[in-house]
Parts: sequence; structure tokens; C-alpha cells
Amino acid sequence: MFFVASCTSQENVSDVADQRTMYINDECYDSATYSLADSFDAFMVERQEELKILRAELSAENYEQLDYALRHFETYWDKLTNERNMACEQHATCQYIWLKNPELQSSNSFCDGTDFEYSVSRAKMINFFNDIERLQLERTVP
Repeated sequence: MFFVASCTSQENVSDVADQRTMYINDECYDSATYSLADSFDAFMVERQEELKILRAELSAENYEQLDYALRHFETYWDKLTNERNMACEQHATCQYIWLKNPELQSSNSFCDGTDFEYSVSRAKMINFFNDIERLQLERTVP
């Protein structure tokens, strides 16, 4: 009988873990999140194309510097995306725990720390995107 109770308990833990995972996926990986990522990807493709067009007009060193800068932007974007995803998952986990535990619901500030971290991570992404969106590769006509 102990074995059966143990199996039932394991099944409940698995169900809770699955529910938590679904909650996190719904909260953190919806289409709105990826629309900004899609915009960033499209922007970077445009800048790479511009750089290819300008290649004949640039010195090899200048071309390499610009190519390196564009790759660095993509690397930094990936870092910001990972930070945002981790912060969102922590916040969603906190929210899930808060929703599932009525005794915690009396404390409205239970998830304030994770909420703040998540907000900061999103703000970093938006600020970075806004900053690089203003960048343009321009030809100077001698």
C-alpha cells in the first residue's frame, strides 16, 4: 500500500510540474515576445544586405569592423533575450506558486522582486532595439 501511495504522489508531482511548465510557456513564449525578435532579425538582415552592397566602397578593414559590429549586436541581442527568458520564467514560476497557494495570496508583494527583474529585462531589450534601429550604414559621397 505504501508503494501505491508513493506512485500516486509521484503522479501528482508530475502533473503539477506539467501544469507549471504550461503556465510558464503561456506567460513567457507567446507571439508578442517573438514579434520583437522577428523585427530585430529583419532589421539585422537589412543591415547585412546594406553592408554587402557597400562592400566595394569600403576598405577591407572597415568592412570587417562593420561586419564584426553587426555580429556583436546579434550576440548582445541573444544575451538580452536569454536574460529576458530567464527573468520571465522566474516571474511566471513565482506567479504560479502564488496562484496555487491561497495562504500566499494575502501578500500582494510576493512576486515583486521577480516582477521587477522581468520588467528590467524587457526594458533592456526595447532600449537596445530602439538604439540600434536608429543605426544606418550610409555612403559619404566625396
